[in-house]
Amino acid sequence: MSSRSRRPSLAVALAVVLAFLTSFLPAGTASAGLASTGGASHGNASAVARPAARPLVDRVEFGAFVEGMQDDPSRLRAFESKIGQRARIASYYYGYGDVFPAAPERLFADGGRRKVLVSWDMGPTRFAEWSSGQHDSYLDQIAAAASTYPHTLYVRPWPEMNGDWQTFQPTADGAQPHGGTYREFTQAWRYVVTYLQSRGADNLRWVFNPTADTYAETTRVRAIWPGAAYVDVLGLDGFNWGKDSSWGRWRSFRQIFQRQYRKLTALHPRAPVWICEVSSKEPRVNDGAPTSRAHDKASWVQAMLANRSMPRIKALIWFNADKERDWRVDSSRDALRAVRRGLAR
Repeated sequence: MSSRSRRPSLAVALAVVLAFLTSFLPAGTASAGLASTGGASHGNASAVARPAARPLVDRVEFGAFVEGMQDDPSRLRAFESKIGQRARIASYYYGYGDVFPAAPERLFADGGRRKVLVSWDMGPTRFAEWSSGQHDSYLDQIAAAASTYPHTLYVRPWPEMNGDWQTFQPTADGAQPHGGTYREFTQAWRYVVTYLQSRGADNLRWVFNPTADTYAETTRVRAIWPGAAYVDVLGLDGFNWGKDSSWGRWRSFRQIFQRQYRKLTALHPRAPVWICEVSSKEPRVNDGAPTSRAHDKASWVQAMLANRSMPRIKALIWFNADKERDWRVDSSRDALRAVRRGLAR
């Protein structure tokens, strides 16, 4: 007998078995189950509800830059005591000529129990200098240091490179004093990553880190994207500046990051997103912008930690400094209480 002639018999047998089994179910149960199964089998994705994204606080590693921490590491410990949590990521800054990984990274890594993220300002140089090999001797020092470092180090070269305040902003005409064209930037990025990897610095992870700003004068991230093969982490920096006397407005965490997040994640299908710098001004204090009773930092923090959008965000690094605004986590008692309570859940 051919296989074609056996199929009806098999179908009949299955129908009999199914009828027997469903006879033990309450009325209506079998038909509902069959309808559900039939919908899924036809690829009706809309019939299957997507699980809700978890709140930000439940899916990120919380880290910090604390002003002065490189000179005095106890400042990070003091910050941890204030928030009642261990910082999972230590973040700070290097410039051109600094050689790393070095002693500070070993200290902050704490035997590999804490991630370390370093910002690497590559000026005063131009992009074309890197891809032409003019800084190879400097890169050799970085590679040698990395070869003796026992942990992974996250590096964000040319941080916030798309910002119009940066002297190394890539532009169409390459006019910035320490910049170059879009193509020169991508060539320089690829050269630095490839050069260091070829010399054994495979414990460095590369963070492509534009600012979250997308106004007209910023560089479009797509124009300067070096390619997924040269990027391990997608980074974003953004701040709630509040309203100044002539510019700005109070913005939520989502309003700050959502647009650039979408543009960035469209460039890489898998890489995690790290918020490498974030904070809010303290609106009850005149810290460079007028005071405002309509908002408060504590509520801003609570909403940030409860945010359920942007599911690829995996790290959140607080910028703890009294700089253009009072970005510190304890700029007010209520703000600090909101951070402590939010992280303790």
